[in-house]
Amino acid sequence: MGTLKWRGLALVVGVATLAGFAVLIWATATSALPLAFIGLALILSAVALASLATLFSIRRLIRVQDAALRAKELANLKSAVASVQRTLGVAPSSLEARLRHHVIRDTSALLTLHDLYPTPGEHVPLTSWSALPATALMLTEHVRELPAGSTVLELGSGATTVWMALASRKRGGDVRIVSLEASADFADVTRTAVRRNGVDDLVDLRVAALDAVATKHGEQRWYEAPSWSDLTGIALLFVDGPPGGTGPHARYPAVELLADRLAPGAIVVIDDADRDDEKAMLDDWLALDRDGRHPEIIEVRENATALRMP
Repeated sequence: MGTLKWRGLALVVGVATLAGFAVLIWATATSALPLAFIGLALILSAVALASLATLFSIRRLIRVQDAALRAKELANLKSAVASVQRTLGVAPSSLEARLRHHVIRDTSALLTLHDLYPTPGEHVPLTSWSALPATALMLTEHVRELPAGSTVLELGSGATTVWMALASRKRGGDVRIVSLEASADFADVTRTAVRRNGVDDLVDLRVAALDAVATKHGEQRWYEAPSWSDLTGIALLFVDGPPGGTGPHARYPAVELLADRLAPGAIVVIDDADRDDEKAMLDDWLALDRDGRHPEIIEVRENATALRMP
């Protein structure tokens, strides 16, 4: 098997393994046993494919009669196998090592969330757009530390809405969660999850159409003013919307429109902070001036960054 074919095999095995681990994470989050079997099947299939390819190459090598050619083929096989191993499982930066890190991270965070905040409903729904479990865990930790009577504003609803409300319930229900959601259909999904988990009295879920606003980036589409204009003294702001596909710098308007509505010492958590637009937005937040003081980064957890306002 040539070097290019081995690289192609490594890619196929890597994708299948990644898909298997992703399905396992989904199965863990939704308690879906059939999905767990599918995930395991994908991973086992990837391992079987790599094993069969190696056996095929060894069998082909045995048939080579010329000693010099056999030595060359053996050296090529060793090099190819080493390359696949580096790609999939040996080096700290390998695909397998990264997958193992992500699986352990997400599974541990999910288990911690479920342990701290038992869900009365069937489960907290996750989608491909959901914030990472580690981010949800970080948000609940901040909710539990807020002053009594605080307001949380979440831009983009979902699983984090439920987890933050459950964290509020655990501390006595004295923190209100206000969530803005541009999609009426997705708002219905979140509203159902909120109701099934018995925290609908703590969540103010508002369907907010995206309207034109003028910012330093020009005209952008952001949540219509009536959905948030009544809010002041916000203690925790979670910036996870609008979707990045809305346009360039889609989430930037929060800086211009909400900064003055945050309480002193408020926490701002930016999701997807590893993306270029969010990195630029983080710089804009850090550049804000309050009597000569600026916000400061207090925590970075995976792809979410938390900062504290002065």
